[in-house]
Amino acid sequence: MAYLLSIVFGLSTSFAFKPFSVWPLAIIGLAGLFWLLNKSRLYQRLLISYLFGLSFLLTVQHWTSTYVGSFPWLILGLIEATFFLFPALLIKRRHRYNQIIFALSIVLVELALRTIPFTGFGWSRVGFTQIDSPIASLYPLGGVVLVTFYIALLSASRTAISFIFLALAPPLVSLIPPTVSFSEPVKVALVQGGVVNLGLDFNSVAKELFTRHLDQSMQSIAPGMVDLVIWPENSVDVDIGANTDVSTKIMNLSSRITTPLLISGVQKNIYGKQNQAILFDPQIKQIYTKLYLTPFGEYIPLRAIAEKVSKYASQVSDISAGEANTIFEIQDAKFQSLICYELINDQLIRQVESDFLVIQTNNATFGDTPQLDQQLNIARVRAAEISRYIPYVSTTGVTSFIGPQGEVISQVQKFNPATLFGEVGKATGVTYAQKYGMYLELIAIFGVIGLLLLRRKGRR
Repeated sequence: MAYLLSIVFGLSTSFAFKPFSVWPLAIIGLAGLFWLLNKSRLYQRLLISYLFGLSFLLTVQHWTSTYVGSFPWLILGLIEATFFLFPALLIKRRHRYNQIIFALSIVLVELALRTIPFTGFGWSRVGFTQIDSPIASLYPLGGVVLVTFYIALLSASRTAISFIFLALAPPLVSLIPPTVSFSEPVKVALVQGGVVNLGLDFNSVAKELFTRHLDQSMQSIAPGMVDLVIWPENSVDVDIGANTDVSTKIMNLSSRITTPLLISGVQKNIYGKQNQAILFDPQIKQIYTKLYLTPFGEYIPLRAIAEKVSKYASQVSDISAGEANTIFEIQDAKFQSLICYELINDQLIRQVESDFLVIQTNNATFGDTPQLDQQLNIARVRAAEISRYIPYVSTTGVTSFIGPQGEVISQVQKFNPATLFGEVGKATGVTYAQKYGMYLELIAIFGVIGLLLLRRKGRR
């Protein structure tokens, strides 16, 4: 029965994510896991934890199987579920330190998820589920790591008094004065050009995406209407270095609307193929090359093995990463851009100190799956974490303007070509999460070691 319940609690936790977004279920699911572990022997705890992690991850990440088949999805889930053995190994049946050890162990689970193997796949962290809950006030204080720790600590409460005491933390934290202020806004236009075909062949016809974004921009944006126009990742679906007619049309558009234009595409240079964001004003002014690449999406680790596992691996041509971040400058504003998968990288998020953050992404590869809404939700969490506006632009959706508390200010419908106009305030300052968030996982590691030593000393 305990094993069946562990699967049920894992599924419950998955429903805290999009498309369901029932945020209390993250607390309920982890509470169920803690209850089962706290009363079970070691061999039972190991299987309980693994089944919990497996049912949770396979459900949340099912969208990864949409176009590449079930086998890679199953392998990903089977491997990542092993990280959920941490709480099973660290908890001792009915021990007084179990609550804090459980919370710290969940932090370690997510540390492993986002780093192991091949830079990890930290997509399904429970800390991403609370942007619409009162717990969201913790994001600028300690980021996703603190929210994960808090959820796990709350879920492991043994008494009503402990639960109530912990439940008071978010409203009290919301009284802390903000460390980020805002000045005059920047007018921005986000262009969602849409695609003809969803799936892996979204860009099978050369220049089709480029033409759609060019036409949408010309039809909707008048000269001097905005301060910046942003196109999504892969909006230019050919190499502009090898297609001078495309770069000329982009420069002409920037000149025509008298506005800087940020585009994105894969370009080939002396470093190989690179995924880049390029600012035209009207000629090429600045370039950012994606730093944090998607394993098995933009490069194939262990290619010989991967090609035996999935026939699609041979279709992926490795992309090389950039070497440094770029702060784009337009008139009196400065901003940074992260490209798609980079928004799950904690280190890159902490480095955002410019006026606002742009997220350029291409979701066409994943069709009409929960991936689109899950990624937008992660972007909302990141906005709250760094207390900044985020213009979030996608080829297919959900193109949105996100406010500094993670609120969606405006958005357009999925899949339809559209231009979204909005204003983003220029931020000054950084959050506590950006200053000190990097230490929280290290504290968790030493915290677990210290508590285990105390437990061992208590047995003497």
